[in-house]
Amino acid sequence: MKRFIIKSCLFFGLVVLLASTLFLFEESHENTTEYLASMTDKHQRIRDVKRQKIILAGGSNLVFGIDSQQIEKEFNVPVVNLGLHAKLGLTFILNELKDVAASKDVIVLSIEHLMTVEGDRELQTMTSYYNPFAYKYYHQKDNNWSAQFKMELDNHHMLFKKLISNTVEKAKNDPVYTRNGLNKYGDGINHLGLEKKDKLGSKSIIKDNKDEEIKVLNDFYAFAKDKGIEVVFSYGAYEASEYKKNMNALKKTHKKMKQNLNIEMIMDIDDFVYPTSYFYDSVYHLNQKGRSIHTKKMIQKLKSSRALKSI
Repeated sequence: MKRFIIKSCLFFGLVVLLASTLFLFEESHENTTEYLASMTDKHQRIRDVKRQKIILAGGSNLVFGIDSQQIEKEFNVPVVNLGLHAKLGLTFILNELKDVAASKDVIVLSIEHLMTVEGDRELQTMTSYYNPFAYKYYHQKDNNWSAQFKMELDNHHMLFKKLISNTVEKAKNDPVYTRNGLNKYGDGINHLGLEKKDKLGSKSIIKDNKDEEIKVLNDFYAFAKDKGIEVVFSYGAYEASEYKKNMNALKKTHKKMKQNLNIEMIMDIDDFVYPTSYFYDSVYHLNQKGRSIHTKKMIQKLKSSRALKSI
């Protein structure tokens, strides 16, 4: 028994030592070029804008599909592209908006068809590793002590995975998916002018059950309305063959959303469907030509919306 206790103490001490040593290899979050760390820059822009603004919120369809500067010029209002990754999930994104949006702001929700309500926990954890303030966007019910403890455990896990990736797998930095590849508005620009990838990613079978999504969106709309925040809803840009594959489910969910969503929908189901030649590396990521055309169509839709009359 005594030997077991000694071995257990030694093992526990080794684990603690290893966990402590991991942070010797931790990179500076302030200087990292990791793509997910761009959330910090986007939030800084929101803090820097002291007046009414347009906030674009959703997944990476916004990062790699919108020219925020053009929207800003058109409406003469500062624009912040808060888009980051669809797999963060709808609840995460809406909690983020509750944290940063202010009275008189206009939020443009541009949501990918494949986005789930709950999101991917590992991606959320990695995001909060680089942006600690983001932890509360997916851990709403934790108290301060347990939240801090869980965050520390998650950080150790993520740091270990990064060390494995960087040393064993020798992961290479992607010149497109990098913090430095985004401009001051939060738009990705390093992919502009690059050749279209041979195969487009993010293909999926779309489910036609949107009841939970509608409820979450309507709850958020009630919050926004109470705070004096305007909200409009849009789907993200979508590649034509994927739309055709999922057309029946998409039309069914669109009809349900039109009947039950309290947020103003500024487009029809196929308004932002584009040919394959307009996309870069995903069925949601536009190339330079597609981005220009999509931005112009988005501006037209926004001009006709009720929410933009407040600007």
